[in-house]
Amino acid sequence: MRILLSLLVLGIIILIHELGHFLSAKFFKIPVSEFAIGMGPEVYTYEGEKTKYAFRSIPIGGFVNIEGMEIDDNTEGGFNKRSPFVRFVVLFAGVFMNFLLAYLIVFGMTMSSGEVIVNPNAVVGNIVEIENRNNLFKNGDIILEIEGKKIDKWEDIRTAVSSLENKDTPKKVVIQREGNTETLTVNLNKDENGRYYLGIVPEYKVEKYGFFESLKISFQEFLGIFREILNGFKMIATGNISRDEISGPIGIVNIVGEASKYGFISIIWIMAVLSINVGIFNLLPFPALDGGRIIFVILEIFGIKVNKKIEERVHQVGILILFILIIFITTNDFFNLSRG
Repeated sequence: MRILLSLLVLGIIILIHELGHFLSAKFFKIPVSEFAIGMGPEVYTYEGEKTKYAFRSIPIGGFVNIEGMEIDDNTEGGFNKRSPFVRFVVLFAGVFMNFLLAYLIVFGMTMSSGEVIVNPNAVVGNIVEIENRNNLFKNGDIILEIEGKKIDKWEDIRTAVSSLENKDTPKKVVIQREGNTETLTVNLNKDENGRYYLGIVPEYKVEKYGFFESLKISFQEFLGIFREILNGFKMIATGNISRDEISGPIGIVNIVGEASKYGFISIIWIMAVLSINVGIFNLLPFPALDGGRIIFVILEIFGIKVNKKIEERVHQVGILILFILIIFITTNDFFNLSRG
């Protein structure tokens, strides 16, 4: 079930990306030989006036064949014969659609469910029920100290717990309950990834918004997710993140599987986050990716025209490096699973 859900989520994200390239190419009347949903052998095809539309047997994303992208393709009105501006738009359209999908998901959730506003103070809003364990906390408790570490804000709780030694032994937590100060002796809980936690969630409220206000709030939420993901890419590039925290296709199966435990809304939210991930990744200025091709188009806009054969060789090397990177990340996912 996890695998099917992951294929569906990734399939929609990739399909939306390819749809962006397809629609922009059609808008500029660039010949498109095929637009396919799925990969592998054809199951059903429809021959349009200028484009073949196909359903393929493996339900993973899709692809679009835009004519004139190869260096020896002299198709009239093809991709390479169009202006740099047109090529820029067609290349960027896939990334744009990924961002648009994510924004529409965030907007839909904000409009229907409102915005969850979390109390930044260390106030217990709810208890996580753990099988065969009694949780000593109550709703409304204010966390003051954890093993002598002062707690001012909710985010201090995670920092304090992660810095504790001998996490499997009981810990003293000072709380304020109904105006009285009490000391609880509690056992930390441990999740599937070996992370320890208290088993409490912060206090929050849901605030409903109108249409136009939802547009604004959703954009701010989108930018927040975008900045977090971009920061994650920067941490990977600078080596400030461990290999255990890097996930590939197999890791995504686990992420989607975990999200499915919390219902449809969680899966949709993960789709938005992954769609922004795919958009940012494709926009990286790396050969073979949309971002790498866009760099050459921008150089041409500024009058620096690179020989097409050289550009093609650069992209071929980029594809090889990406292939090696995919093997590394997939292998890393297997090691992470075996350790878990």
